[in-house]
Amino acid sequence: MQGRPEADNAKVDQYDKMILEVIRDNARMSYSDIGNTVGLSRVSVKKRMEAMEKAGVIKGYCTVIDEELVKQGIRYLIDIEATPEEYQEVVKVLRADRELEEIYSTTGESRIHCIGRSRSTSTLEAHVNYLFNHTKGIRKISWHVLLSDLKRAEERSADGTETDLGSPKNRDCV
Repeated sequence: MQGRPEADNAKVDQYDKMILEVIRDNARMSYSDIGNTVGLSRVSVKKRMEAMEKAGVIKGYCTVIDEELVKQGIRYLIDIEATPEEYQEVVKVLRADRELEEIYSTTGESRIHCIGRSRSTSTLEAHVNYLFNHTKGIRKISWHVLLSDLKRAEERSADGTETDLGSPKNRDCV
């Protein structure tokens, strides 16, 4: 049995990389099935995955929902330019906003990029207008409705080439 001592850093070996590749495609696989795929025992896979979780290599597991089938509102992007003096306060307001799913600090002076979901374009417009008019420190704001997700839909074949643009797999989930 090939085990792995408890990880105190984020070093990964060839077996860890193989495990990561397998769970990128299906994070719900059993330790036994992962082990059979990569040539390790169930116990060894479990220890390695726990060590990678503890070291922060594996940050979590998620469910990928095909939003086109579920239709739970529209996704959108918001780009914000904040005043440098009020930047942290703007970030605090955005973090508390339940409609926003992701918030990023970006290049440029006090720039913030957000991804959110709204029931309709009219509620999106009202939401963005409210943010702009009621959040001290927002200098400029623009928003865009997402039409399709081109990158997440890609599935890589074993040789690394991209195939099947219709696949719903999300490679950045694990």
